[in-house]
Amino acid sequence: METKHSNKKPLVIFFLIAFILAWALMGLTVVQNYGWIELAIPIEPILIIGSWIPNIAAFLVIAFVLKRKGGIKKLFKGWIKFKVPGFWYLVTLSPIVISVLSIFVYKFLYGVAPVETIVNDPTGLIALVVMITITGAMGEELGWRGFALPWLQSQMNALSASILLGLLWAIWHAPLWFAGLGFEENPFPAYAIIGVAFTILVTWACNNSRGSLVIASLFHLTLNISVNIIESKALYIHAFLFLVFAVIIVLIYGYSRLSKVHELPIDKNTNDWLV
Repeated sequence: METKHSNKKPLVIFFLIAFILAWALMGLTVVQNYGWIELAIPIEPILIIGSWIPNIAAFLVIAFVLKRKGGIKKLFKGWIKFKVPGFWYLVTLSPIVISVLSIFVYKFLYGVAPVETIVNDPTGLIALVVMITITGAMGEELGWRGFALPWLQSQMNALSASILLGLLWAIWHAPLWFAGLGFEENPFPAYAIIGVAFTILVTWACNNSRGSLVIASLFHLTLNISVNIIESKALYIHAFLFLVFAVIIVLIYGYSRLSKVHELPIDKNTNDWLV
């Protein structure tokens, strides 16, 4: 008989909902880009709604599969776990540091700085930060790190959970490469490497901050900033530096828990982060 601890059904349903709903929405931009439909679909609302699908998938699974009273409220409490050591807030800035290093390395190798023009446009930069805050940073993290990550870690070690989640996260974004939104300029393999390395780092941060979704969301925000301020031609260097950082963390903290704690802050009965 399958126990709550080994039950994979809620996790599988979560990923199915996250992929089906998001790909259906992103598919609208794809068919419009290829001229298969004549309707002028507004892109921004689709991107915003689509980015919230991981959160929505988590809400649906908690409410209708697990039927856990107060479960959604408990999930939201991850966004008020801000009382964590200041070190973890500094860690969330690491993607920006990596992007700066990527720029210097690329300039050293090729003689030009691969900096996007938006860096010199304060208004555009502010608009970008607002957009990526209400989309990826807020729209996804209740789902990916609030729900999926602790469930995955109940099934496998922290490193395996991170690699799987990182790969799924990258593939989840794949339709955007066919939507004519500029994503196709970025080499997808480099993007996937960044996704996996970044996920390892966020797992490390979450496991050491009792599942703080404040930290996870800030991490996601700075990741998105980092990939938007460098040109796509430097993305492989960016990916390599992310991977080096992730490997260092695994070597220091261990692949099993990505943490020095003896017990991960996950409720073994519910597979939720401990309050």
